[in-house]
Amino acid sequence: MKKTLLAALAAASATALIAPAVATAAPEPADITTTATAIPAALAAAALPGAPAADHAGTRTQWPETLGLPRAWAEKVILRDRPDLEIEHIPEGALVTMDYREDRVRIVHNALGLVSQVPAIG
Repeated sequence: MKKTLLAALAAASATALIAPAVATAAPEPADITTTATAIPAALAAAALPGAPAADHAGTRTQWPETLGLPRAWAEKVILRDRPDLEIEHIPEGALVTMDYREDRVRIVHNALGLVSQVPAIG
């Protein structure tokens, strides 16, 4: 029951974030695929609610707006803001090293592939 509740919540969250952008978005470019893990063109072009699309100084260190998004979408958002960073996908509860790296962001995701912790540099 917990998994179905989480799946329903994730679907509702994703729909609420994407639906307003899709209604006013331009047609999809040909280079974006339409697979389940690909980010929709409307989301790639539009800023997420409550967060700047990019930090012009390149100093963003956290991406709280990606909580609850699929991990592939979160990666696209982070790389859109900071293309110089290396992304690591970490399953929830996995053991990781405690070293701090300014060129790395770890995306911690749950069993459904949804971001469960705020991605941050480190």
